[in-house]
Order: sequence, then structure tokens, then C-alpha cells
Amino acid sequence: MPSFTLLPGTAELRLDHLVSETNSITMVVTTARPAAPCPTCHHPSTRVHSRYLRSLADLPWNGIVVRLRLHTRRFFCSSLHCSRRIFTERLPATVAPYARRTRRLNEALQMLAFMMGGEPGSRAATQLGMAVSGDTLLRRIRQSASAAPSTPRVLGVDDWAYKRGHRYGTILVDLERHRVIDLLPDRDAASLENWLRTHPDVEVISRDRSHTYAEGAAKGAPKAVQVADRWHLLKNLGEALERILQSKHSQLRQAAQTAAEPTTGIVAVPELSELPKAIPLKPLSPAQPQKQRSRERR
Repeated sequence: MPSFTLLPGTAELRLDHLVSETNSITMVVTTARPAAPCPTCHHPSTRVHSRYLRSLADLPWNGIVVRLRLHTRRFFCSSLHCSRRIFTERLPATVAPYARRTRRLNEALQMLAFMMGGEPGSRAATQLGMAVSGDTLLRRIRQSASAAPSTPRVLGVDDWAYKRGHRYGTILVDLERHRVIDLLPDRDAASLENWLRTHPDVEVISRDRSHTYAEGAAKGAPKAVQVADRWHLLKNLGEALERILQSKHSQLRQAAQTAAEPTTGIVAVPELSELPKAIPLKPLSPAQPQKQRSRERR
């Protein structure tokens, strides 16, 4: 966000006067630069062709809507070799060409869109004096120019579902920056191999135990170290512990029986009238016997 000033582009604009209305404030401004460069040949020109008026929305003041009534100019291009004869004055620090909102207002709306989404962001912006629709906020997200991600040093590889149970792809994550950097359309080894060949700076690849990813990583980045991710490390540890306990099954059962032996002494036996009535058992579902056997084994 730029520094907070009265005008959005202090080097480009000059304030003439303010117009105060019931629910809004209008700043009447004019351009302050003596010359303007041609957007095609970048040759500066001082020959004014005509003037016109632009109406722009700006950041609110304490919830009060603010508008800019901008008097700007058209120029003749001074270069004889330029194909453009007449051009409109550009104000890069203030507003984009053909836009109806200042750059700093668009930045504020984009921040709201990323933080709150469409309709919630629209309601918050309206309360702040920046009335905008939810669709416009979603367009700000789609139009945001994100910098191309650099090749990560530590790459996380896993699958993700376009539609669970039907179609899957591969997600690539920069594990040092905790950012998703790319999505591959499938889970093939060739796709991962091609991606790694175009990003040769990967040093460590964290993946699941899939042979497909192992093959793609070995061919695409043969010098990279392949490691198991955290979830599969814990899964490997759990399976190893289970194998150890299964090998000591008789000793564990004997220890459990010893711990379950009742202590010596007289135990009071309740009368038959005090015993609870038997509750009729419901028939087991097909999956319950398997769950019961697994529970007993554990």
C-alpha cells in the first residue's frame, strides 16, 4: 500500500478545490506535469491537443465516499517517426488507463477480496465507504498479477483430487515457503519428470511411498535427495511398531491375563433381582465383525 496522502499521486496531480456534499466529498484536481511521454515511442510532448474530464473513485475519508474530478489532457506526439499522432496523458501513480478507480482504492479492494472473499468483502467494503459488488472483488483476485514462483530447494509432491474417487492430479509445494507452486493434471511419472527437468534447482523431494512419484523424481532430478513426508514417516513408524507387537503376541496376551486376574478376597454376589435385565442384541452389520477382530487384535 502507498503512503497515506491527500492525493493519490502527489507528483502528478494538483488540488484545485473541494466540493462537500451530504454523503460524499469531491476533489477537483488537474495534472501537474508540464509534459507527458508518448506511450508508444516514449518521446515527451508539451503540445496540448485538448482537455477532458475523468471521474474516479478514491479511498474514503472516515467512511465518507471520495471522488476525484480529474481534468487531464490529450497531446500531440512530437516524434515524426511515431505511428501515434494523438495520445492521452498517462498517470501511472494515480490510475490505470480507462479505469474508474484509483490504484490505491483497487489495492484496498484486492486486499479485502483476498482476506474475506466476494460477498463478505462486499459487505465490509460498503460499510467502509467503498461500495463494490462481490463479483468485482472476485475479479480482482483473478486479475491479480502474482509473481512467477521461483524454483524451490525443498519440493513437496503429493496427489490431490479434482473429484474425489474419479480424477486426481499432483500438487507441488515449496516446503520452505509453505506455498503451492504448481498443479499437474495427473499422477503420472512423466508429468513429474518433465516438470523437474524444467526446474533443475530442486535439491530435496518429499513425497509419499508411490512408486510412480519415485520413478518420476529419479528421472527428472537424479541428484535430488528423496525423503518420505511427515505423514508417511508416522505411518511407517506405526506399521513397524505393529509388526513388533505381533511378533510378541503370546507374551503380550500372557501379560494381559496376569494383569486381569482378580485379587484374593470375598466378592459380593448380587441377588438375581438386582441384576439388570438383558438387552436384546441387534444383528451385526457386515463391517462390524471385521472391526471387532481388529480391535481384539490390537
